[in-house]
Amino acid sequence: MRQLRTSGACAAPFVDCVHIHNVPMPKPHSGEALIRINASSVNPSDVDEVQGGACTLGRCGADVSGTVVQCDGCTRLKPGDEVWTLAPGAYADFLAVSETMVGLKPQSLAHIDAGTIPEVGLTSLLSLKRTASEPGTPLPKGSPWGGKSNLTVVITAGAGGTGSMAIQLAKAWGAAHIAVAASGEASVAFVKSLGATYVTDYKKVDIFSTLADDSVDVVYDNYGAEGTADKAMHAIRPGGTYLLLPHGECFVKKSQAPPCLSANPKPGVRQLNYATGPEFIAHGLEALDELAALVRSGGVRPTVDRVFSLMNAALAFNYSAGGGEGGVSDHVGKIAIAVANA
Repeated sequence: MRQLRTSGACAAPFVDCVHIHNVPMPKPHSGEALIRINASSVNPSDVDEVQGGACTLGRCGADVSGTVVQCDGCTRLKPGDEVWTLAPGAYADFLAVSETMVGLKPQSLAHIDAGTIPEVGLTSLLSLKRTASEPGTPLPKGSPWGGKSNLTVVITAGAGGTGSMAIQLAKAWGAAHIAVAASGEASVAFVKSLGATYVTDYKKVDIFSTLADDSVDVVYDNYGAEGTADKAMHAIRPGGTYLLLPHGECFVKKSQAPPCLSANPKPGVRQLNYATGPEFIAHGLEALDELAALVRSGGVRPTVDRVFSLMNAALAFNYSAGGGEGGVSDHVGKIAIAVANA
């Protein structure tokens, strides 16, 4: 079977260090599903791993949409089931994954579309759930905000994968006002089409400078620019939450202190530097099933910006990482990887 690997640390344009290797088929253990991968996608974290040299052993890529071909000792899944999951090694033809981490793919989604959702969908679903509960506790069912009326949610980066999912989830869970930062006419139109009710161009103005004091219930900082929490604090009502997805120094140190969170917190405002990894393990299947239900109800839909084949994955990484067309600030939705006929 084919598997993507890199020859050490890899820099754009990637074509000289990203290679497709022929490797032996994985041998699943009892209780593991052997999945024929139809599609995956490119997340910024995937590009970070490619650049950092973490893909030399074929553990690169995370999003999986495919078909079960073997599942010995399984209790839920059987050969022929179309499934999705989040697991390292998705840039390959086959992958063995514990049945406990594999959900049934929504039948309404083609593999190309389904393969763009797991990482960003799980990230934003779990993050928004934890704006009203503590990590390590049971995951709230449905809306995490308990039917609060006139709720305002701010999303600091709306046009990419986590942001586009978060807008739709906030809307589906009853947020009355969804404020989003984006840039460019296409991005602004895109986030509005998903349900954003207030949009600012982050290249022209900081969104928090435009918001009144005590006007916001939830800030989902899915971008994590240093100092954002300090800028946001005035706008968050007592009883509200600022949730940061860790990155850079915050990701390494898992610190609750500045510069990750506000150096001048407001009394009554909860701050959370949120690490998703343990929650993916604890609640991954439950969250995938909730995402599937939201897809079926029309509350969540994927947006695919461009599709690349596995053989052209280096071009997909370049498209994602570049500062121009397709770069992190210049494309909307997700970049898909077609592994098989999807």
